[in-house]
Amino acid sequence: MTSEPGAGATGTRAVTSHRLQLPHGTPAETVLTMIRNVLPDARLEDGGIDIGGGAVLVEDARRPSRWTLRTPRVRDSEPAEGLPDSHGYGRAFADGMPFGDEREALDLAWSLARRLDGAVVTDAHARLEPHPCHVRDLFVTSPNALLAQDLLALVQSVEPAAELVTPPPEADTTGYMLRIPIGDAGDASGIATAGAGAVLLAPSADDPQDEILLRVGPTSRPTALEALPWLEGAVDYEIVHEVLDELDAEIDVPDDATAARWTEIYRRIGLLAGLIVETVGGYIVDLEGFLVDPADLV
Repeated sequence: MTSEPGAGATGTRAVTSHRLQLPHGTPAETVLTMIRNVLPDARLEDGGIDIGGGAVLVEDARRPSRWTLRTPRVRDSEPAEGLPDSHGYGRAFADGMPFGDEREALDLAWSLARRLDGAVVTDAHARLEPHPCHVRDLFVTSPNALLAQDLLALVQSVEPAAELVTPPPEADTTGYMLRIPIGDAGDASGIATAGAGAVLLAPSADDPQDEILLRVGPTSRPTALEALPWLEGAVDYEIVHEVLDELDAEIDVPDDATAARWTEIYRRIGLLAGLIVETVGGYIVDLEGFLVDPADLV
């Protein structure tokens, strides 16, 4: 990867501006709170939020809920047109993909647009409108760990096809995992029943499918929860959409059928996250580290 020159004769970095457009009435405090989930030292001063790397978000005084993202301009010199990516950068920056400080700032703006039903308009006037369910994975961080069979029974109350995955004997694991087929329960394969619970022995290579995986293990210590006194010994319940087709994870603008499928999968993942929080306590964060209110998952 090579970059375009980023400094002029005076040694200053080249800069550019993008726009973050949020629904009318979105308070600046809401934006700041979300940013602090991942950048806890961020501060709102004089209408601007310093997000690091020389980038700053500045709210438009004449049009509240409209923000300008001022950032160093750091671009790959290789054309990006046609490269698949979930954020739409390939089409928005056809002459060269942003990376480094500019990419990090754009990723944050894209995530804010996703969570707050907004859009990002790039310096070349390309409009990026992430689907609210573009990111579907949720993590529950809790001080309380459920035994595998207890969690299986809880999950099966809303997902009857859920199965406990038995790891290979040689696996080094500190947790356990459940599998939930996304298709009909009758489509699941490689399942055997023994005793009180059904155990997934092996997925069938002849009939692969997307699935929801629920992994339980030591916490990854989300930045948004660092102040919690019990975080050191906490566990994470990671509820993830395991995508069969890698290209599905690189969709920028989903068609109606894909959007409906994403929404339904997120509904199911959200239902599980809310049920686990209600049972063992804790907090929900999404894959990008932003806190999620359980009330928003109903």
